Amino acid sequence: MERAERCLFLPDLAATRTLAARVAGHLEPGSVVLLEGDLGAGKSEVARAVIHALAGEPITVPSPTFTLLQSYALPSLEVGHADLYRIAEPS
Repeated sequence: MERAERCLFLPDLAATRTLAARVAGHLEPGSVVLLEGDLGAGKSEVARAVIHALAGEPITVPSPTFTLLQSYALPSLEVGHADLYRIAEPS
């Protein structure tokens, strides 16, 4: 599988939400989006904004830090929002 990497500077939350809405418009069943970055980088905000765009309304989107996975049955897609921060790489 090919991995596409891009580094974008998003100056504020509005820009982050705009990008996330654009990403949401390209998702289809089977799509996977991996967000990687430091704690506080905005990964959860991007995931929240993508889910809101797909839902068509601002639904509650908690961080899955402790549950590891939150699932959403949205009008256009089933979405799984996972936080794998606490999962260790196999040794």
